[in-house]
Amino acid sequence: MDSRPPAATPAVVTVGDELIHGERDDGNRRWLLARLAALGLPARLALSLPDDEAVIGEWLARLRDAGLRPILVAGGIGGTHDDRTREGVARALGRPLVLHPECDGLLAARFGARYNEQRRRMAMLPEGCRLIPNPDGAPGFALEGIHAFPGFPHMLQPMVESELERLFPEAGAGWEAEELELPLPEGEIAGAVETFVRDHPALRVGIYPSRRRPDGYRTLVRIRYRPPRPPEVEALRGLLLGIAR
Repeated sequence: MDSRPPAATPAVVTVGDELIHGERDDGNRRWLLARLAALGLPARLALSLPDDEAVIGEWLARLRDAGLRPILVAGGIGGTHDDRTREGVARALGRPLVLHPECDGLLAARFGARYNEQRRRMAMLPEGCRLIPNPDGAPGFALEGIHAFPGFPHMLQPMVESELERLFPEAGAGWEAEELELPLPEGEIAGAVETFVRDHPALRVGIYPSRRRPDGYRTLVRIRYRPPRPPEVEALRGLLLGIAR
């Protein structure tokens, strides 16, 4: 059991044939999941998809239909023939790809005489989207809950940080966490924790599967909260330690 803020049910999508074929470690997905969790916004789902606009479009539409927001998409927005994320997002949303005048102007200024048709593909974006600034390259874009970023980590990470701050300004302070290991199986505390969290929604509490050790069961409880440390943390600790006695 792991409670989450009701205002966000994020999904993470990374795009690239090399990910599907196991040719490259998916460091972007690992970073995105860790960053969301650190903000108290753990992802509901994470996917890796190939460079195929039909597959990308199908899965992004499924995620949106399931009510997941925001959907953070990393990779596939460059200018080469196998960069198909723009087309996939447009397909998922039923929007045409159009030349985005602002993006076209930014890229023309950046590349100057080297601004060729291949690079101009990066300015063909789903109609109506908003640009996500990128100081080091082509902008990302956002539309109807889908937020697309380049796959280069040095670009992706600051862009995601900026976008998350825009979407969830209240998460900027981050979360702190405490752990409590109890000498009993999870089933003996699950009901009490569920009731406590329902009555004290400021806490995010995760119960992780019990492990059978030679000296008996152990269950890990992780308590997350925004600083300063609220009194509910000590109350929950006291409740659990009382059950364990």
